[in-house]
Amino acid sequence: MLRFSRHTTGQLNSSWYNGTMQVYPGYQGDAMCYFVNGVHGNDGNNGLSWERPFATIQAALNVARYLPGTAVIDDTKDHHSFVFVAPGHYNEQILFSGYNIHLIGCGCWPGKDYGVSINYDGAVGAPCALGFSGSGLEMANLHISIATAFPGILVTGGDNNWIHDCTIECDGTNATYGMHMQSMKGSIVEDCIIERPTLAGIRVDDEGDADCYFIDGAIRRNMIHADTAGVIGINVDVNNVCYNAVIAENHIDVAGGGAGSLAIRNQAAANVMITRNMLVVGAGATPATSAGIGMLHNCASVNGVVTVEFDDD
Repeated sequence: MLRFSRHTTGQLNSSWYNGTMQVYPGYQGDAMCYFVNGVHGNDGNNGLSWERPFATIQAALNVARYLPGTAVIDDTKDHHSFVFVAPGHYNEQILFSGYNIHLIGCGCWPGKDYGVSINYDGAVGAPCALGFSGSGLEMANLHISIATAFPGILVTGGDNNWIHDCTIECDGTNATYGMHMQSMKGSIVEDCIIERPTLAGIRVDDEGDADCYFIDGAIRRNMIHADTAGVIGINVDVNNVCYNAVIAENHIDVAGGGAGSLAIRNQAAANVMITRNMLVVGAGATPATSAGIGMLHNCASVNGVVTVEFDDD
């Protein structure tokens, strides 16, 4: 089932298939809709219908983020663009910045064979498979495969973003992070599956800078599995500014990472609510640590021995 954006509380209007959609009741005007089909599309099309779709996701995003007919990014509050992607394999790297853009994969989720599968195995120096910055951005119902040493999703800045119902399949050898969030300000990552990153499933950090914010945001209901030595499920690094931040109801299995692995690590000297997580780690490993307070009502299996409701020390 495809969950439409939290911004689309109204009904789809009668002309949405011609390139517009009602965003919510009382919204003045229609959001632009663009369509992508990797088999039947062409980047020379206008992308405004399934009959004339773009061939690549990047081409659609390049149009969706601009003021109509210009190369100027539309940052007005009433700008909304939706990019609907037909099921198929898209062998491309995607990089963009913008505001109020909703990238929605059609088809079944999770799984790369019957939904939207983004496969990028370019040079190791590439920053990510899917990277973006901006505000009000939504990524949903996408499958991302990574086989080189970079993250699946990289968020380099912005706020009020929403990543949900996505699968990130790392190769277990090279791919570093499922997601690298350099900003979690007012943002939510939820209901995603992350497989076999080598360093961390989700990392929250701005490469050592002191301007990474994890505030008014949440990482919740995700499934993370990793088996590289010393791997971390969710890692909040020391330089983050954190408050009203929640890590909750995640299922994390890093038992294959050995004694040096951690399911959750919060190094920020701030209060992050870490609660109701189900954690599996190997012999000698610590399920979770936090430099602040707020860790309570979590459950862990340490080499098969179950610990229920471990809290702050």
